Amino acid sequence: MKRILAVLLLCSLCLSLCACGKKQEEPIAAPEEAVETVTPVQMQRSYRSYEITADNWQQYFEITEIPLYILTSTEIISQVCQNYCVVLKDEYLPYLNPEGTYSVRFELNFDVYVETLEIDTVHYTYRHMGDRLYAANATKTAVFDRASLPRSAYGTDYNARVGYANAFFNGWAQMQPESKVWAGFYLDPSAVQVLSASGTIELAA
Repeated sequence: MKRILAVLLLCSLCLSLCACGKKQEEPIAAPEEAVETVTPVQMQRSYRSYEITADNWQQYFEITEIPLYILTSTEIISQVCQNYCVVLKDEYLPYLNPEGTYSVRFELNFDVYVETLEIDTVHYTYRHMGDRLYAANATKTAVFDRASLPRSAYGTDYNARVGYANAFFNGWAQMQPESKVWAGFYLDPSAVQVLSASGTIELAA
């Protein structure tokens, strides 16, 4: 009897060992590789001062017409202000020192005309009709400094800038009630004469 019990226990042990041998081992996850985060180092830009004169101002600056649309309470255009300004060319804007103390003073001479405009009141665009009538001649000054820059960030969209803060002439156009034609004062930017230019700007070296 004892022999039979011993045999049964031995068989039970063997079956138990076989079952344990068939049990699959759980895979051991490989340790995750450490990820190295590289923080870019901001390079300190160095700036160089460039003198602006009547001989080289066209290399850095241009004269442009910047429209400002005046709207009614119902979002209808009531007037178009045409601001004529001396602005830094687009290609130099990214290199201009935002903390610079630069200042350039321009003296300009120009002719003023009366002309009609065709205005798209939906897309806020306009074009000159070419029927200009001479009105007067004038000499004015404009100063380019930090006040001439956009309030938030540099950009090339002059409509979004406060560049008209240095406007040397403010034209305007309004619709004439009788004829329903837009008319106002206009300059030809390409014909404006720069009599003098003096000062410096600071650009990244």
